[in-house]
Amino acid sequence: MNKKKTIISAIVLLAIVAVGGAIAYFTDTDTKTNTFTVGNVDITLSEDHWVTTDNDSDGVPDAAENIVPDQEIAKDPVITNDSATAPAYVYAKVAIPCTTDATPEEIFTLNTIGSGWNLMTDGVCTSGVATKVYNYGTSSAMTSLAAGSATPAVFTSVSLNSTITGNETGLDGNKNVVVTGYGVQTTGLTATTPSGIWTEVSFS
Repeated sequence: MNKKKTIISAIVLLAIVAVGGAIAYFTDTDTKTNTFTVGNVDITLSEDHWVTTDNDSDGVPDAAENIVPDQEIAKDPVITNDSATAPAYVYAKVAIPCTTDATPEEIFTLNTIGSGWNLMTDGVCTSGVATKVYNYGTSSAMTSLAAGSATPAVFTSVSLNSTITGNETGLDGNKNVVVTGYGVQTTGLTATTPSGIWTEVSFS
């Protein structure tokens, strides 16, 4: 009789151990938080020597009115990398108005191209405009513009083309020389040449 009770008690104890094993687990967890800051490309195009005085209020600076061949007008576009940390590759596109003759020519000449600037694309007169693209660097490689720094002026002044006689068509009205600055990050690019980077980024 005692032997039988002992066997039953053992069976009950085994059952309790089995239940306990079903609900007990060894567990662990770990988390890593990685902190990043996002860089940016932030450029400014400025022309410190372009005189904006317009005493007759006609929308054209006095210094740029009624100019004659070879008269130089100060216009000195500079690109500044305003990013706090990120370097940049920079370009400048210059749109120059053209005459509308059978053989059109550029109305203005860009004087004294700045050190470090390379004429990447020398466009011809098309639909009244010749477009030139300069890259900051050489014909084969870009120069990185450090954060907080500025380029030399792309050019220092413009003048009326010395070949203009006044008999050409398309000289009437206001004429705009439009300069556009471009900046792009220096890393993560597939292309390595100035023209290749320009195409890859799809600047226009």
